[in-house]
Amino acid sequence: MIKRNRSLALVLISVAMALSGCATKKILTAENAEEALKTSEFDKQIEVKEITADDDTQSGTYVRLPGPPPVPGAFPAVKAKAAPAPIKKKSKTLQATQPVLPAATPPPSMSQALAKLASNTGLKHEPSIEDGQGFLGRRPTKDPYRVGEKVTMEVSYFAVVGGDMTVEVRNFAEVNGRKSYRFVGTAKSSSVFAMFYAVDDWFETFVDFETLVPQSYALHVKESKQLREVRTVFDWSKKRANYYDKKINEEKKLEQEEKAWDIPEYSQNVFSAAYYLRAFEWRPGIKTSFRVAHEGKNLVLNAEYVRKESISTPAGDFDCVVVKPTISLDGKFTPIGDVFVWMTNDDRKLIVRLESKIKIGKIVAVAKAVNLGKP
Repeated sequence: MIKRNRSLALVLISVAMALSGCATKKILTAENAEEALKTSEFDKQIEVKEITADDDTQSGTYVRLPGPPPVPGAFPAVKAKAAPAPIKKKSKTLQATQPVLPAATPPPSMSQALAKLASNTGLKHEPSIEDGQGFLGRRPTKDPYRVGEKVTMEVSYFAVVGGDMTVEVRNFAEVNGRKSYRFVGTAKSSSVFAMFYAVDDWFETFVDFETLVPQSYALHVKESKQLREVRTVFDWSKKRANYYDKKINEEKKLEQEEKAWDIPEYSQNVFSAAYYLRAFEWRPGIKTSFRVAHEGKNLVLNAEYVRKESISTPAGDFDCVVVKPTISLDGKFTPIGDVFVWMTNDDRKLIVRLESKIKIGKIVAVAKAVNLGKP
């Protein structure tokens, strides 16, 4: 069960915590459960169309689709410039008597060039609580996400494997007329742990390609003690989130909850936040924050660079940066235990290890298979 006010890394692996201390053996079943858990209000607000493989421009270009202008903020589209015609160079043999030219002045760094470009175009990164290095407006200059990427992680509790978790990037989609990333994750208990508590969950979130803010998320829960469908729509034109939660408990009773609340601009959700961590340039000394809207609350995720570390996993060896996230609500930190995230120290920043220290032990998720997706 997803718990409220948790760090986003912990949210992704919190399903493992539910695997202990339970006595049931099978996924809960209930008559007409699928129909009872439908959320027609959500379906009316979200229209999704998958973008075909020949229209999946990946990195560094804005793509305009019919529909409303990008929100929040008015970020103009950056049109890709046509490649200049190659310059034909005439070969010339240098004479030994020619003087040696001084070394050319090295070109400015990428960060300097981007800072100058951002200054000239007015594309500053917002909001101000976020570290903006490596962004041009809201877009990361090096897109870390690739269609087809998939990381499968083995989740352990008290050093016992409890199940597998996957996080992946599916084909681009057009959501309400906007090109969007489609991030999907699953969690499934192992056959041994399923004898005590069965889990078969998935989540899906759509994130706008230009502004990197979520448009929606869906959570589908099939476990021994509950069947649950959670849906949230982010209406950026009104800066409102609409939340729908339907659950069938182990007494086979339907519980429902709906709420709407005002959200700050550029807020992530609990699932998109884990992907959004990868958009930043992690380097020594960096501390950044970003907003998270979750179940009626507006939180702030704070994250800081801890160290570089090389690790060995069943999926291979990786040079990583280690980041520690924390959560605050109304300026006060929310206790969540120590959570650490290992991301590959490259442009992709794939999450290959998660660790959460809690009062009665430690939950660890480590990569067992990595598919990099499209180049």
